[in-house]
Amino acid sequence: MQTARRQGKILMSRRNVPAMLDFLSPLSLLPGMGPKRIAALQEAGTETVGELLYRFPLRYLDRSVVTPLKSVGGFLDRSCTVSGIVATARIERGRKSRLRALLSDGTGSLELLWFRGIPYCRNFIRKGIRIIATGKITRFTAFQMVHPVVEVVTTDAAAVLPVLPLYGLTGAMRDAGIGQQFMRKTVQWIFKNCKHYPQSLPQPIESRHAFPPLAACLQELHFPTAIAALEPFRERLRFEELYRLALTLHSSRKNFLLPGRPLRAGPLRQQLLRQLPFTLTDDQKDAIGTLLDDIAAPRRMHRLLQGDVGSGKTVVAFFTLLPALNEGLQAVWMTPTEVLARQTWRNLDGWLRPLGYCADLLTSATEGGGHHTGLRRRIASGESRCIVGTHALLQSSVSFRAAGIFIIDEQHRFGARQRLMLHEKDRRADVLLMSATPIPQTLAQTLYGDLDIVTIRSLPPGRQPVATHLVPGEKRADMEKFIKKRIASGAQCYYIVPRIEREESEDETEPPLHDLKTTFAALTRGAFNDLPAAFIHGKLDSEEKERILGDFACGKTVLLVATSVIEVGIDVSAASIIVIENSERFGLAQLHQLRGRVGRSRKKAYCFLLTSGSVTPEAGQRLKSFCSEHDGFAVAELDLNTRGPGEVTGYRQSGWDNLLVADILRDAQLFAEIRSEIGHYLYEHSVR
Repeated sequence: MQTARRQGKILMSRRNVPAMLDFLSPLSLLPGMGPKRIAALQEAGTETVGELLYRFPLRYLDRSVVTPLKSVGGFLDRSCTVSGIVATARIERGRKSRLRALLSDGTGSLELLWFRGIPYCRNFIRKGIRIIATGKITRFTAFQMVHPVVEVVTTDAAAVLPVLPLYGLTGAMRDAGIGQQFMRKTVQWIFKNCKHYPQSLPQPIESRHAFPPLAACLQELHFPTAIAALEPFRERLRFEELYRLALTLHSSRKNFLLPGRPLRAGPLRQQLLRQLPFTLTDDQKDAIGTLLDDIAAPRRMHRLLQGDVGSGKTVVAFFTLLPALNEGLQAVWMTPTEVLARQTWRNLDGWLRPLGYCADLLTSATEGGGHHTGLRRRIASGESRCIVGTHALLQSSVSFRAAGIFIIDEQHRFGARQRLMLHEKDRRADVLLMSATPIPQTLAQTLYGDLDIVTIRSLPPGRQPVATHLVPGEKRADMEKFIKKRIASGAQCYYIVPRIEREESEDETEPPLHDLKTTFAALTRGAFNDLPAAFIHGKLDSEEKERILGDFACGKTVLLVATSVIEVGIDVSAASIIVIENSERFGLAQLHQLRGRVGRSRKKAYCFLLTSGSVTPEAGQRLKSFCSEHDGFAVAELDLNTRGPGEVTGYRQSGWDNLLVADILRDAQLFAEIRSEIGHYLYEHSVR
């Protein structure tokens, strides 16, 4: 292998890269990948060439039909693609600068306008340049296209893609110079030079289903020949994802055939019952009895505890810790977010201390310095008896002397491999999975055929349904007045938006998505300018999030603008109003979770759903149905039956092994067939 020495470092010769490029190759082998770009991609969870190829476009722009400029009037308020030569281009200065260009193709002309990204656009929007542009046609004295997606047409017309992929880019990626064009060129370079693709499915299974080759599937998902012809390629990748997940679950199931430890709560059960400041519901009592009986059996317990929002799952799960503590073992509770971990830790520690125990907290934020080293030592020695933590519990440096039970809260937010990693830390410990996202009964057996399910349906007495309203645009001001009046009477309000900041998006034909930073500025300068307000999102550091939530919990702030980071783990009884922007972009199950942040006391609570204004009739009907349905299990069934593609749901956004193409709910039947096929395949090959 040829090498070159530069500045004391050994660098691989670029000409040798294609010969060795495969899915495990580091990003540093790709052209243009410097340290900043690599760091930005790693922050987004992409570290290898293969992971970059599985970073699929968020959407596509169909440019296969080019409309003559004389005919654009027929596309008023609709999107189309045009091509021509820039006749004039100028920047108009003023209170709001704009870039104005005139496009001509010999049949007519069209005005192009930009109000954002002017310095970038000015680089290629110049007189005499031929471009292809896609966007919505509007009219203001003349036909216009505002913020179109534009590409310069070179002498090689074949280089213009008929279907343009648009990728999701983080702020760090944009800051590092990773834009749409860079992503497209990088992926194209990989397809040109990567000669080694993994055998991701056993050959017999691949042949039996007549799947296209993996290379062809990936290429089509990034650069489709035609959007309408994508399904066969998606089908192979959908099968592949579910196949990997099913294999992981098969491996996990085998572990639970191992013997466990029969454990009993002893006097701790009655001691805890006496100190609770509330009375358990009948459903809670039944669930506790079932779980404690299971823990007392000699086999490992492997159960799912599910219940509606606010049904009291946490206190039920707390009772399952008692047998481990009574028998001198450790109890471990893992949550997906630091916010939820801290709240759970505070609750458990408060309940444990009267019983003579305490809880420890282990998160990425508590890992620094001697505290973390000392805590790890106490966990390994068994001195720490009850440990609450996040993904930090999965680190190889964290070991348990003898774990009696592992509780995994919001289990669908962890990948199957992550759940298995925790199980492997003590293969005799019982395992309880928890979910506040109810699973429709029609799917429970398919998804969890090997897992016993305990369900809590009833809510604590005195809880009122949250009044839920779909607010049309013309009623927004009335809603804001109502909220101010309720806040003046002592209420607090969550205001939910779907994202932190506006992402780079060349597709201006999509309905606008509200972002946290813009929304917070608009609210605090407008309708709520006299109210103490704050904002919170997942990228803030732990201390800042803790301070913001503390201020909101004690009433120091009354308006909290947030992303879905508050979906779980926030319990502020005075918060009785929640507003959700772009509600059509959330799945109904996630909307139900967000709605569950209010109505946690006897006060009347309200949920207001706002939309982008361009909602399909089907999406509008879904939201209307949600407004009248308050049972989480019924909402889950409705969500399953009515969800459309591209919606943000708890299942698709995270968990279930971070599925990219498959949807564990929509594809439940396929998942069941794959699990059955794996069973037959392993039996035939004597792998049991």
